Amino acid sequence: MAGTSTPTMHRYEGGWDRFELSTLRRIAAALGADLEVRLVPNPQHPPLVERDPEEILTLAAPLFWDRKLLAADLDTHPGWVLGRVLMFGSRPQVRAVRRYHGDSAILKAISGREIDPRTRNYWELILEERCTPRS
Repeated sequence: MAGTSTPTMHRYEGGWDRFELSTLRRIAAALGADLEVRLVPNPQHPPLVERDPEEILTLAAPLFWDRKLLAADLDTHPGWVLGRVLMFGSRPQVRAVRRYHGDSAILKAISGREIDPRTRNYWELILEERCTPRS
């Protein structure tokens, strides 16, 4: 009824956790049910990514040749920090500030005058691709 093989059904029934969404949809339809997938925070496990200012201070220090980057700068001057890292940073430096500040802060930073047009266009494309649902 689900349009899938017997071995696949046995794996799902046995608790196999490498499922495919399309197969789950077919199983739900065969059972006359709606499929609902939810991600719920587990209080017993800390978040996988925590905001770590020390990581940015260590990685991005070479980009701040004119003034020493301080932990307080990450929150009091995010546009300055993001602008410098987005325009001149390496992949690890960009990943660190992106984890710390998030994409919404990047969107705000790229609208500032500190960002050159090429960097602005690049990040608009990156963030548009990430936020656009694929069909």
